[in-house]
Amino acid sequence: MPDFSYAKINQLVVHFVGNKAQEEGYEAANNVLSEIGSDLNFNLGTIFFEPFTKENYFHFTHESELSFNEVYTYSRNIFNDPEQFLEDSTSILKHLYSESTHPNIKSGDLWIFTVENVIVEGEMTSGIGIFKVENKEIFLKNDFQNAEFEIGYDKGINGTDLDKGCFIFDLEQETGGKLLILDRLNKNDSIYWKDRFLNVEQTADERFYTESFVNICTDYIKQKEESLIEKSNFVKATSEYLLSGAELDIDDFAEKTLEKPYEQAEFKTVVENFERENNIQFPEKFDLDEEKVEKLSKKIRKTLKLGRNMALVIKDLEQLEESDFVQGYDEQKGKHFMIVYYD
Repeated sequence: MPDFSYAKINQLVVHFVGNKAQEEGYEAANNVLSEIGSDLNFNLGTIFFEPFTKENYFHFTHESELSFNEVYTYSRNIFNDPEQFLEDSTSILKHLYSESTHPNIKSGDLWIFTVENVIVEGEMTSGIGIFKVENKEIFLKNDFQNAEFEIGYDKGINGTDLDKGCFIFDLEQETGGKLLILDRLNKNDSIYWKDRFLNVEQTADERFYTESFVNICTDYIKQKEESLIEKSNFVKATSEYLLSGAELDIDDFAEKTLEKPYEQAEFKTVVENFERENNIQFPEKFDLDEEKVEKLSKKIRKTLKLGRNMALVIKDLEQLEESDFVQGYDEQKGKHFMIVYYD
């Protein structure tokens, strides 16, 4: 993940954006907050930096020419000339309003700020944060005056309130830039925020391909929900394959981890379905990201369903042996049974 330990917000503006379909309009601020003390910087960082927990990078795109992507162009302007921050942030506001045409889109505050001293993949860089805040929490306040207390309230935000936000880093600008996007969006909000407003695609690098492949493996295992030994064998074979080299070939993987031809065909069908549903295409071979590989066993369900209201949890599927349990069917009782051996 990007390291925000040394990050400092140096320009900030808050606009208001309504729903265009309901003709709510927008309100552009005419001032910029540039004198931001250390305490405020710390609190802003707690709210806006900490919600980013996944290192899945995106880049700007456009169907005809990259420069026609509004947020890409305005963000580059800010990087190139910070003096134009207010003007370009207002252009971003107007663009967001133009895309706020669905009747269910909520109005909210649009926070835009520049930040310096962010470390991204070992490189110190600057960035731009864009967040739309639609929900605010109520905070109680109390005060004492002349031995009497008063209670009031106010509305504010914290990191858990955010679902629409991104960081744009001043990196790889010629190929669409480098972005992180909050992953709390539902399907409709994702279309509105990611596809229409930002117009971005996930960057296909070794992290992306490895994580996608791990998801495919877990999807395949879900098909083996009723067979614990098949899940165990696949996990063992997968771990051995992934640890044996730094490169992955999907066809070779299927042949070496699945013995039966029909299982190999099932797995390849899962791959094809994943590619179609996520609009991606795996290369014939790709490098593996070690960190993502290590997460495979954590993502795999280690639970075997036993009927309607009973389940067996296995702590480590890789250590499971076929002789550890016996499954069968009792004809007299008309029920399935399992015998489990353990130390």
